[in-house]
Amino acid sequence: MKILVINPVGTDRWDENDRRIYDDFTSEGTHVDVVSLDTGPGSIENRVAEATAVPQVVKRVRELYRDYDGIIVNCCLDVGVDEIRSIIDTPTIGPSQASLALASVMGKRIGIVTVSKTAIELFEDLVIKYRMEKRVVSIRGIDISVPEIEEDIQRTVELLREEIDGAVKDGADVVVLGCTGLAGLAREVQKYFSIPILDPAACAAKILEDIIEMQK
Repeated sequence: MKILVINPVGTDRWDENDRRIYDDFTSEGTHVDVVSLDTGPGSIENRVAEATAVPQVVKRVRELYRDYDGIIVNCCLDVGVDEIRSIIDTPTIGPSQASLALASVMGKRIGIVTVSKTAIELFEDLVIKYRMEKRVVSIRGIDISVPEIEEDIQRTVELLREEIDGAVKDGADVVVLGCTGLAGLAREVQKYFSIPILDPAACAAKILEDIIEMQK
């Protein structure tokens, strides 16, 4: 199968690394292409950036979707996913919806740990949209921007550990990393916790592969 991953940002700086991450999470025989936008925000951490990106995401999908079995919008705000689903039948997944769905199976009380604290209210809206408000007991941010994640990975891991520990104290028995810029780091922090730590990219990839297989 062929999967298209859309980075909803106007830079290709993460495309190759994200392709390697998704290759690691997908099954043998699944081909993954990662593309970014021609123009768009540098990262999506507030409503203005989200609104700016949506039409560009839809435009990119219209250009490319016919060559793919499924699509992932590589942002935990699930940018443009509803719009894409309204215009094409190709299975399209948002990492937040996928992660929350799996978290609801793996635990009873869900924590979300994202990046910039400006994104917290956006996740509050998503939780209501996905009818998870009775399951999500904690939404926290490590208070760095997406471009800062890779500047000092060890510091990022330490910040994640602090906020995941806070989510556990809030009552969470499963935690979702709420940013695809954190993809790959669930493995790094999992060893410090006995509860599941879910990687949003892995959740999106696995659910999309299963959907594609079931539709054959």
